[in-house]
Amino acid sequence: MCGIAGYVSDRALAPEVLATMTRSLAHRGPDADGFFTSGRAHFGHRRLSVIDIAGSPQPMTSADGRVAVIFNGEIYNFRELRDELARGGFAFRSAGDTETLVAGWLAWGEALVTRLRGMFAFALWDAQSGTLFAARDHLGVKPFHYAWDGVTLVFGSELKAVLAHPAIAADVDLAALRLYLECQFVPAPHSVFRAVRKLPPGHALKLTGNTLSVGAYWRPDYRDKLELTEEEAADALDRELRKSIEGMLVADVPLGAFVSGGIDSGLVAAVMTDLTRAPIDTFNIGFEGGVAVSEHREAARVAAHLQSRHHVLMLSPDHVLDAFDRWIDVFDEPFADQAALPTMLLSGFARRSVTVVLTGEGADEVFGGYSNYRKRVREERLTRWLAHSASPVPALVKRLPAAWRKDRLLRSLAEPLERRYRTIPNVFDALLHAELLAPRFLQETRDAPDVGYLAAAAFDEAEGAPYLDRLLHVDTRLWLPDDLLTKVDRATMTHSLEARVPYLDHRFVEFCARLSPGLKIRGDTHKHILKRVASRYLPRDIVERGKQGFVMPLTEWLAGRLAGEIDDHLGAGGLARRGLFREGVLPRLVAEHRRGRRNHAGRLWALLILERWFRRYSPSWSL
Repeated sequence: MCGIAGYVSDRALAPEVLATMTRSLAHRGPDADGFFTSGRAHFGHRRLSVIDIAGSPQPMTSADGRVAVIFNGEIYNFRELRDELARGGFAFRSAGDTETLVAGWLAWGEALVTRLRGMFAFALWDAQSGTLFAARDHLGVKPFHYAWDGVTLVFGSELKAVLAHPAIAADVDLAALRLYLECQFVPAPHSVFRAVRKLPPGHALKLTGNTLSVGAYWRPDYRDKLELTEEEAADALDRELRKSIEGMLVADVPLGAFVSGGIDSGLVAAVMTDLTRAPIDTFNIGFEGGVAVSEHREAARVAAHLQSRHHVLMLSPDHVLDAFDRWIDVFDEPFADQAALPTMLLSGFARRSVTVVLTGEGADEVFGGYSNYRKRVREERLTRWLAHSASPVPALVKRLPAAWRKDRLLRSLAEPLERRYRTIPNVFDALLHAELLAPRFLQETRDAPDVGYLAAAAFDEAEGAPYLDRLLHVDTRLWLPDDLLTKVDRATMTHSLEARVPYLDHRFVEFCARLSPGLKIRGDTHKHILKRVASRYLPRDIVERGKQGFVMPLTEWLAGRLAGEIDDHLGAGGLARRGLFREGVLPRLVAEHRRGRRNHAGRLWALLILERWFRRYSPSWSL
């Protein structure tokens, strides 16, 4: 795992520019740095040594100097690719996975990316053709940010590296702010800065001369379903999961696993134990005092069953809040998923013992783990008739007050099928923007996409798939990479810890996409087929537990330690002066929450994060 940064330009800049960009990513790669400059191309790299520790420095070049590459991630099938490339005549000089990218480009060109199995973001320079080629992994486990002004292309693992280049202006993207207010994160391809974009998952970028192109190279196909009995499906799923996890055990450093007490991470840890035939290190964070949801007892139950070397970090919620000051520096842009705080602390704790952890992210989006999927599928049986093109119901619903229309069922009746599911968070509903946001802000963002627009695009990508699979694809494209995986990447990498995600190996996802929806949700049971497999490895009480996850006591925080910060950050000297909200809206939200009239904890938290971000970055701002 590493940090990459660089630029391609005819403009001559001092070497310190590239050094500063690269140095900003030192937390992602504390073991070494490296630089490469050739003509227009300037590459910087920070390395966290995981495979071939001594023999794979970066940037890495081909023997003839034609190709140079910088790479963040792991290629899990690199040994198979090396064997194939060696049979084709390539002489490898290292034992790691990075050189596979160099050889693969020389052998296959842009088709290289279709052969990779792993998590990655890389940039490759071909001096012969004067081409920069970059790609982000299939599901978006690893990040890639870039900026292009028609002359200079700047890129990096994190926003901070891109912003360190003098050609990049820190002007705020108002459309991105509006998306953040709707869903607590900034979805790709947007970033909070107008000049910077995020390369979406499963996409590649190519720059030749002054022509930049960005396009998709992969997406799952949900249409071609496997004809399997339930037992056959469980057996096949077991094999595919073991294959995914086995590929992720390749490392020359200690590995462990995060365990929450649920089946997703518990099953990963159990298969790891079975494959290694030895105890593994497991890590969990527990909360004292009873005000936060804590699964440390359930995690200990999993660890005891596996006989793992279990490490538990017990904290009070106030201790978690002590890490809040690091939040903005870690995420670079407004990001309000409160689970990031305990994940950051758990990552620092785990890094004392291991360099790599496997996690359970992605299982809910692959197997239908959230209750809203079941509710949506059931409701659609009704709404498809009531919202039929010949029905008067949609027109009647559109006449209702906006506060009524944001009800899930009523909204579904008023919107086309592809816009009915908007992904998971809903902080400031788009239907309420007209009464909450300032007229000037609304005017400046009148043509900006809302989350419904982005969700509709993802929904249409899964054309022909069953309704449940299309919902899963929406979250796989939005919520998963831009919230969950962003959280895990930044929280772990700030402590130089590599996180691997077995449920998001793209071959595994392709297999699961071919499973019948009835194997994912059956009746009231979510992740049905995954639970069948988990029952082979874990105790029944763990398999049948309901879903929990990190739930921090926002309401108590906002009434306690953060009360003064809320007044300061949301008051006349803070967010209220930014021109985003109508006059009186912010004081009303605070008053309603404190009087117990409405629970605005999630909204106030998102606003606090936003104002903290403004104060930290002092971006170019006008409204």
